Amino acid sequence: MTRAEKEHHQHVTKKCRACLVFSLSLVTALGIAKMVLSNQASTWGRNFKSVKLETENIKKQNLLLKSQIVKNSGGLTKIAEKALEEGYTDKPNFKYFTSGQSVAQILP
Repeated sequence: MTRAEKEHHQHVTKKCRACLVFSLSLVTALGIAKMVLSNQASTWGRNFKSVKLETENIKKQNLLLKSQIVKNSGGLTKIAEKALEEGYTDKPNFKYFTSGQSVAQILP
C-alpha cells in the first residue's frame, strides 16, 4: 500500500468509527427515553382515579355555583310569580270534545 492509500484508509476508518459511536449513542439515548416514557405511562393509571374524582368534585362545585347564581338573579322564580299574576295555574283544567262520532266515522 502506498502512503496515500494508507491515509485514505485511516480517514475512512475514522469516519466509520464516528458513525458507529453516533449510532450507538443514538440507540442508547432512544432506549433510555423509551424506558422513561414507559415508566411515566405506567403511573397514569394510578393517577386516573384521583383525576376523575377531582373532575367530579369540580363539576359538583360548578353546578352549585350555577344554581346559586340563578337563585340570586331571580331566574325561574320571577317568571313563575309573573305567570301566577297573569292567571296561569299549575293545575290545568282539561276540556274534552263531545263524545259524538268522529269525522272519520261519518265519512263513507
